[in-house]
Amino acid sequence: MNQASEHNNAPLLVAAAVIIEAGKVLITRRPEHKPQGGLWEFPGGKLNPAESPSEALRREIREELALDISVEKIVDALYYPYPWGAVLILAYRCRIIEGVPRNIEVSEHRWVPLNELDQFELLPADIPLIKQLQESA
Repeated sequence: MNQASEHNNAPLLVAAAVIIEAGKVLITRRPEHKPQGGLWEFPGGKLNPAESPSEALRREIREELALDISVEKIVDALYYPYPWGAVLILAYRCRIIEGVPRNIEVSEHRWVPLNELDQFELLPADIPLIKQLQESA
């Protein structure tokens, strides 16, 4: 297999923010016009070239929710094979430094108790992370 085809099979690298305040975690709903629109997810997004996961998270959370965050320790790395291609999610514990969530590039956001997350229709790739957070709570 040549290098070009190996690169095409590489998973999409995504960073996700796990923001927990007062026992509730922040989740966002994807806009209807985007792929998998209407599903809930941990906020974040894909990395730009030469961008670190923490840089990507700070940028994405600012763009999506108008929040400034600090990126803390990694919670998990999750691989998920979607029909269109695989994703590798790097999930980090984050803390809000400044701002209150505003729906800029998301259709809505919610602060949800960890034990109620399974009541939301979440992206399939995020489900293992939810189970891990619930077990460690």
